[in-house]
Amino acid sequence: MLRNCTFLVAALLGGALTARAQSVNNVTEVVTSFGGFWQSSTTVKNATKPNNSHDLLAFSLNNVRYSTGVDDALLEAQQLVFTPSQFKALPVLAISGNVGGNTKVGLGELYDKVANGASSPAPANDIPFYLRDGRNGLNLGTGAANVPSGTLDFSISEVVTSALGDGTPDILVTQIADPAGSQDQYQFLDANNQVIGSTVTVTFTSITPVGSWTADFYEASERPMSLTTGFRQTDRDLRLWAADLSAFGITSANVGAIRKFRVLLSGNSDLAFVAYNTQTATFSNPPLPVTLTFFGGQAAATYTDLTWHTAQELNSAAFEVEASQDGRTFRPVGQVAAAGTSSQAHRYTYRHATTQSGIRYYRLRQVDQDGTNSYSAVLSLSPGRSAARSISVTAAPNPFREQLQLLLSSTGPAPTQASVQLTTLAGRVVYTQNFSAELTQAGVLELTNVSALPAGLYLAKVVVDGQPVVLKVVKE
Repeated sequence: MLRNCTFLVAALLGGALTARAQSVNNVTEVVTSFGGFWQSSTTVKNATKPNNSHDLLAFSLNNVRYSTGVDDALLEAQQLVFTPSQFKALPVLAISGNVGGNTKVGLGELYDKVANGASSPAPANDIPFYLRDGRNGLNLGTGAANVPSGTLDFSISEVVTSALGDGTPDILVTQIADPAGSQDQYQFLDANNQVIGSTVTVTFTSITPVGSWTADFYEASERPMSLTTGFRQTDRDLRLWAADLSAFGITSANVGAIRKFRVLLSGNSDLAFVAYNTQTATFSNPPLPVTLTFFGGQAAATYTDLTWHTAQELNSAAFEVEASQDGRTFRPVGQVAAAGTSSQAHRYTYRHATTQSGIRYYRLRQVDQDGTNSYSAVLSLSPGRSAARSISVTAAPNPFREQLQLLLSSTGPAPTQASVQLTTLAGRVVYTQNFSAELTQAGVLELTNVSALPAGLYLAKVVVDGQPVVLKVVKE
């Protein structure tokens, strides 16, 4: 069980550990966001084992550290030397094989905030989601083990010719459980599904671990998923390798014919995610399922006002509001129709009439059009304790391209004035905009003319009625 090669393709194209070993490099260090900052290497393994979500910030090979673009400001604050890069998860929306009793969903042991025990309710049974969650989709603290044999196909509209043989890693592959002798294969295909260059075959038994994590592995063949004793609070190693485009036999003569990237899964693959180097190729990115970016509220003597934001939605049917008096037993109290499929940010509100004293507990049950569902984290509110003004700002989409929305949520009086200023990390102001009272009170600030900004990381300073909030936004 869980003996396989999990991979994380966090850049683009790969090389074989056998026939093309000269093009493949053992990753010797990773830097992630666990606990604010986590660094571990093949020579100095961090004794702390991540047990929750954490995003890949950087990795090293051949004595060069490459960032993933998730949080370059944090790397700078830690005084790390790195080569700036941009990686993003490939948009896995479905798994082609049949999920059997050997397939598991791997989650950091405290992903559900339950120490050494099963989550209640069980985590959503949605393997594709766990292969693309986190900032830029690069969450190393979730994944799937023993993914059913089959194929993952991704459409490509362009591969940058100058990336051929430039020494920059184009593919980063990692496994998050126990390696075995079975092998996965990677290919580039033309419009007729014919292989371009050569097929790359990968195993992980010869890769040195860079660190370990602690995970719960749920039974993916069950709905709801269950957590068995043998896969509870268990430690697993992290292994990674990277390669250049040339490992696939891609040349300037055949690069123009590439239309698809294919992963052929052995049935024993332990995937964290599959991603690409955005500076190397352009992939078609369909919308992701519902991404909940904020859930908050304010409790009064006779009611509770709840607010939540989504960054994008795919086939979303409704949000059911559930309430509880003890934080354990929940019952539905209302429902709000969802947007369906949308790449725009949405803001939802619901008022629950109640005179319950003490702490009130709420959660959201998000229901898709096909009947599948998932739960939000539990929100606890107390009447009379939220008189002070509290402002929350969420950016969506983030990263952004043509447009950017900032969603406001506040406790206390409704906001009346707002302004936004974008600055570079060096402090240079590149964008300013003031908003009318109508837009501010509606809670959705639409930033105009941001498509012309250069790609990179910016600090967004949002001032609402004199109260500043600063957050990071990324322009692709």
